[in-house]
Amino acid sequence: MSDISFYFMSFFFKFRDFFSSPIKILEKIGIRSGWNILDYGAGSGSYSIPAAQLVGPTGKVYAADIHTLAISQIQKKALMKGLKNIHSILTDCNTQLPDASIDVVLLFYVLHDFKNPDAILKELNRVLKPGGLLSIIDHKFDKDKVVSVIVNAAVNLKLKDTGIRNGKRKGKMLILSKN
Repeated sequence: MSDISFYFMSFFFKFRDFFSSPIKILEKIGIRSGWNILDYGAGSGSYSIPAAQLVGPTGKVYAADIHTLAISQIQKKALMKGLKNIHSILTDCNTQLPDASIDVVLLFYVLHDFKNPDAILKELNRVLKPGGLLSIIDHKFDKDKVVSVIVNAAVNLKLKDTGIRNGKRKGKMLILSKN
């Protein structure tokens, strides 16, 4: 992605977030103080920053993205808001996080972009704690397509559908729990 494309995307996110509050979406997941969150494909931090506020100083948010401008924007926003619990990860797959260290993985608006979801979903499964949640929103896929991609990409994932939040249309949140 070019720098200009990234800035255009960031502008679009501001517009989207005006109509669909990231904090309200995160509250529906049930994020608690002290949890560790991985925002995979964090972009400009639309969800990383509010997640850091929800988990408080005893929790951590790992904002992972493939684009250096995304990492830079998240770091600037965290500094401006005085958030010390956000850690950025520049990656296209390997997060280098410890096994079973994450309570919630946010996979928002990126699943449709994965060229090889196998490796990424395997990595997300590796870092997710037993009972941890994989929360997915994708504006280009409906629930059945999201489940199909996950099942086809990584048959060995031990995830169960804990329900779709806010209906069944595209762009709605699907939450899966690791057994």
